[in-house]
Amino acid sequence: MQCVNGNKKKLFWIALLATVFSISNINAQYNDFGIWAGVTIRHKFSQRFSASLEEQVRTYQNSTAIAQYFTEAGLEYSLSKKFKVAAGYRFINNNQLTYYSKRHRVFADLSYKTKFSNFQIIFRTRLQEQQKDIRSSEMGYIPEWYNRNKLTLKLDLTKRYMPYASAEMMYLIKKPNTEINYIEKWRYTFGVEYDFNRVHSLDLFYLIQRDRMVNLPITYYAAGIGYVFTF
Repeated sequence: MQCVNGNKKKLFWIALLATVFSISNINAQYNDFGIWAGVTIRHKFSQRFSASLEEQVRTYQNSTAIAQYFTEAGLEYSLSKKFKVAAGYRFINNNQLTYYSKRHRVFADLSYKTKFSNFQIIFRTRLQEQQKDIRSSEMGYIPEWYNRNKLTLKLDLTKRYMPYASAEMMYLIKKPNTEINYIEKWRYTFGVEYDFNRVHSLDLFYLIQRDRMVNLPITYYAAGIGYVFTF
């Protein structure tokens, strides 16, 4: 059994490294690097229902400037062992070089999780609406709409840590002053979740994000760390 688990672990990491290598060689016009750091407080009202509050900061320009910082509050409810729903609100301060743009985002999620052997497969679809510069822009009250679909593969080898990989597609449904809808971003994340105990946990990850900007495609790389306190 240990030999089988060891082989699964090796295959999982080989696949991750191969994917990272292939994606990092995407021929982009502009590359950037940043750091994501966040702290989340989660309260479990019951086995099915929980609430969370997160503070996060993200850097860019090769991690020399703050790209954005935000506060996010959310609720999550398990409909069954496989299905889960969630809703949240995020208040964002986005760096526009000369000022920070204020953005309000609300979203609703539906997730499905299944298992086979030591693997977990999680699919999440999200409907997202965002408004920006409401008081300083005539277009501020007109929302942007996105559909975000994310597929995650986790390898459950021990009770303490769990390596994972995910791919997310961000599809622009509607934007002010445009009729264009297209896949705006692809995001690939590779990481390890580590549980110290039932209260404290840590998420270490590396992500590659491909922004399909019209004039200047960007490949953004980021190293991240997230701490979660659950009570």
